[in-house]
Amino acid sequence: MAEPVAALELALHPDDAARLPRVAELLRLRAGRARATPLDLVWYDTPDGALSGAGQSLCERRLGRDTIWRLERLRGTVENPWPPGTPAPLVAEAPLPAALPDLPAPLLPVAAFSGRMRGVPLAAEAAPLAVTLLSGSLRAVAGERPICRLLLAGPPDRLEPLMLALATTLRLSVPAASLAAEAYAVAGRKIPPRAAGAPELSADITVADAFVRVAGHLACALLHWAPLAARDAAEPVHQMRVALRRLRSATSLFRRAVGGPELDAVTADLGALARMLAPARDRDVFSAGTGRAVGASFPHDRAVARLLAAAERQRLAAYVALRAHLEGPAFRLLGLRLAGLVAFPPWQRATPPGAADDDVVAKQAALRAAPLAEFAAKALTRRLERLLAAGDDLSALPVEALHAIRIQGKRLRYAAEFFAPLFPRKETRRFLRRVAALQERLGHLNDGAVAEALMAELGGGGKERAMAVGIVRGFVAAGLRQARAKSERSWRKLRRLEPFWA
Repeated sequence: MAEPVAALELALHPDDAARLPRVAELLRLRAGRARATPLDLVWYDTPDGALSGAGQSLCERRLGRDTIWRLERLRGTVENPWPPGTPAPLVAEAPLPAALPDLPAPLLPVAAFSGRMRGVPLAAEAAPLAVTLLSGSLRAVAGERPICRLLLAGPPDRLEPLMLALATTLRLSVPAASLAAEAYAVAGRKIPPRAAGAPELSADITVADAFVRVAGHLACALLHWAPLAARDAAEPVHQMRVALRRLRSATSLFRRAVGGPELDAVTADLGALARMLAPARDRDVFSAGTGRAVGASFPHDRAVARLLAAAERQRLAAYVALRAHLEGPAFRLLGLRLAGLVAFPPWQRATPPGAADDDVVAKQAALRAAPLAEFAAKALTRRLERLLAAGDDLSALPVEALHAIRIQGKRLRYAAEFFAPLFPRKETRRFLRRVAALQERLGHLNDGAVAEALMAELGGGGKERAMAVGIVRGFVAAGLRQARAKSERSWRKLRRLEPFWA
């Protein structure tokens, strides 16, 4: 039986392209000099962007003397998801565009790539691994920029170690968008993210496939928002944090079925990213909420103005640290590990003898083969029980306990969103509304706790600073009673509601 072959399309920093053939891992496998062939790509669309708006790209590909027209997807579909780090899904290809299906008209060139494709020759013992470098520049009327992609193919058991080994030396990463999407972006055309909202599941897929779809969808969302979040932009940071929380929730939710060293490594990296995102997001929330309200109420108070200026300096410093993390090796490695986990899941690979406990492997295999609705109902029941363990009455609980309830509520909500398509819509929507309302109202209490923590950091600096901190604390305290009352009402409503999966 032939080994399965996987393919990856990764972004390589253009300045590292010349170093690729000399990387130790490739030197060990090489069997000669890289061969280069001229490559020209031209992307087409209608003047109003009908093709890209429909989630497709049309490319005229000239490699040496050969020309082929390719119709590709710009985003995946529910039936055919597009795992991060893999080549764009091909819809059709033909020698001439007239042979391709359902093309809009008129089609005009909007962007182009000029460069070379270099295949790295490998020794016989490296087969069937393949390494190909694509380097050149994207250009359009609106601008031009260098670009470099590394194409890797081979058996998953050998492909992932090669990918990770190259990443220790080179600035290798999972691209946030396909080459076609980047070309359209250079031309000034807005391309939607490859994934948005909650992923779609269906009852006819396996538990393993459900995890791959959820993790792949959320990884794409995380990678899409990362470059925007690095630019001191509050909304991308918020969206990235939401995608991260959903992804962490998914790794926990499916751990019993798909857990292992690969998932553990991803989980640790996600935790490190969460710790970098939290300071920027918390300071954004304070700045847009309590900080703005205090500033508007005391527009001429110098102490308040100085306190808010100090808070803004903290916010900018948090973004500097976040930007360094998102542009550094740790985040690149997270993207590569996510790509490997989704593109070639560990349970589909051969397990060396003695590498894992046979009982654990058998139990996980049974869980992955279980009906998805059954798995979902058990997982949702566990999460609901953890949430409701707080009891009937929240009135005597401290803010810290309410924050823990909010976290449990988020975990339940994310799981319910994942599995919602498997159950009746009316009951599912009602349940999600109740959980979301509880989250939002407990969130106001948490915002107050965040503001209090920031004031504790900024509290030094004499009497004037202490007075300004006191004003902020007064604003926070004024909203706590009402927020508590609303939270308790939402809690009672949620407890009365029957689970939609029961």
